[in-house]
Formats: sequence, structure tokens, C-alpha cells
Amino acid sequence: MRAMPRPGRRKGAFRQATRLLRISESLRARRFGLPLAELAAAFQVSERQMRRDVAALDEAGVPVETTLDPEGRSRVALRGGPQRAISLSLRQRYALLAVRRVFDVLRDTPLYEDVVAIAEKMAASLPEEERLDAEGLADRFLFLPDGGTKRYADKQDVLDALLTGVLRRLRVRASYRRAGGATHEMLLEPYAMVLYKNGLYAIGRGLPVENPDEAADRKPFVFAVERFVEAEHVRGTHFTPPAGFCAESFFQGAFGLFTGARTERVEIDFSPEARPFVEARSWHPTQRLAPRRDGGVRLSFEVADVTPVVSWVLEWGPHARARGPRRLVDEVRRQLAATAAQYE
Repeated sequence: MRAMPRPGRRKGAFRQATRLLRISESLRARRFGLPLAELAAAFQVSERQMRRDVAALDEAGVPVETTLDPEGRSRVALRGGPQRAISLSLRQRYALLAVRRVFDVLRDTPLYEDVVAIAEKMAASLPEEERLDAEGLADRFLFLPDGGTKRYADKQDVLDALLTGVLRRLRVRASYRRAGGATHEMLLEPYAMVLYKNGLYAIGRGLPVENPDEAADRKPFVFAVERFVEAEHVRGTHFTPPAGFCAESFFQGAFGLFTGARTERVEIDFSPEARPFVEARSWHPTQRLAPRRDGGVRLSFEVADVTPVVSWVLEWGPHARARGPRRLVDEVRRQLAATAAQYE
């Protein structure tokens, strides 16, 4: 396993190899480069360190140069002239910026940085007037996350390892903190990454570090990214996902992670006032809607675990009534009684 970061390393800072790659990407996205001070601030290093990074890129064969602008400030750019412009319609630019805003919930992750870099490449390739127009579009789309967002500022190395594992089909040696607090060492075969309720999850098989091939019959599991303590991809350990693997099969629409092979039917009656809101959305792949005589609607679907459905029913207050299964009804009643007791 990789040694833990030294005390002097700032939380969320980039490793040099990763930083050099991202500096190169940032410069490619800007046809006229960036001021050295701005580049240093973006990557959380001193200007002296940024000069060393620019020199390292030049030694590695990246055509980078440092010049002085008319105001005497150092400016870093790639040699070779401006890039060819990309032809995008106004709606396409707006769509790209909208996607970027959705990824705000993944700030401080490589995924967010890549989406931002793509948007910057698009803007940098446009003529000056069109570039300013494109930047102005960013304020015309908002994404408001529901339920808070998770923090990934200290998970840069973990996410780099997981993404490498997913993209290259390589095993990842990882240290994972379970729900009870104990830390577990494993070799993970990451099949896919999932963004669920503003958080990242990895789907794959967790194998023992010693003799992993002897546990090849283990079933895939869903791992929360924030619980990884350390992770590092292992070179030369290629794997093949199970035939017919489908990431969507591990999720139950709006009702959480898949937790078992057996499912049961849920039935919930909604009031006439709530009916338009229920019918306007898709809640579950197996859902069925049936109108009621009172003007309301009955929603039914199949789930493996009713636990996330309980809180969802309670969110509707008097506009929803759980009809089945029995354990769902009992749990809703228990939580309602406990909540009412808090106000007695």
C-alpha cells in the first residue's frame, strides 16, 4: 500500500505527476496560455514550484514556454499557435455548461476537473466575442442538489486509482472502512462508477489480498467512495467483468442500493393533491400507476429492501399512505409514533 501522506502535504493538493498532467491539459484548453500566478493558485502551489513544474514539462517534451505579457507578468503557454476552433451551436454550448453545473456536486474530484477542462477547451477554441458569450451562459442554468453533498477533497489519490481501475480493467489494492468502523484490506475489481444521490459509489468484487483467485466466485458489491482510506491500482492485474454485468441492476430507481435477490411488492396510495406530482416522475423501473375513486392514485413497484421507502413515504406527510407490505406499514407507523412523541 502507498504510504500515508506526509503531515506537510496540504489536504486536497495534487501529487506532482498528476499535477503536471493537469497543467498540460489546462494549457491546451487556453489558446493564449495563463498567467503563472493564476496557474500556481489553481494548483495550490507557490509560483516557484510552478516554475519548476513548467521546467519539468519542457524537459518531458511538452512544448511549453514562459513569456512576459505587456504588464511584465510571467505567462505560460504551449508553443505551436492557437488550436483549431470547434463548431458548436448555441444550444450545444448551453448543454455542455449545464452538464458542468450538474458535476458541481463532485467538486474536488478528477471527474469534476475533467468536465471543467472540457468546458474550458470549448471556450478557449472560440473567437473572443463568442467565448465571452459562452461564459455568460453559465449563469443561465443552475443545479440545486437535494440532501447535501459528500466531501472528496482528501480522496484525490483514491479516485485516481478507482478511475484507472474502471477504465483499464485493473485491480485496485485498497483499504476500506466498513460501516462499523473497522478497516478492511482487499483487492477490488472495479466494474463501474455510479453517481447516486450526489455521492460516488464503485461497483465491483472485493477479493482477499492473499490468493484472490480462490475467491473468484464472490458476488459484486457496492462500495461508497468516501469510505476508502487508501487505494492504488496494481499493474498487470487485468480482470474481466462477469458476463452480462449491468450496473443499473444494483440500484432500485429512487429507492437505494440493491441489497438482495428477493423482491416484494410495495403499494402506496396518494391523495388527489399529490397525484400530479407522483404521475409526473418515474420512481422505479417496475412501477405501475392506478387511479383511485377518490381522485388519487396508487403507486406500486418491486423492491428488495423497503428501508429507503419508509423515509420517502414519510416525506409526503398526510398525502401518502403505505398499504403494503406489512413490515413497511409497521415501520411507517412506528416512526410516526416516535416522531409525535418528541412533541408531546
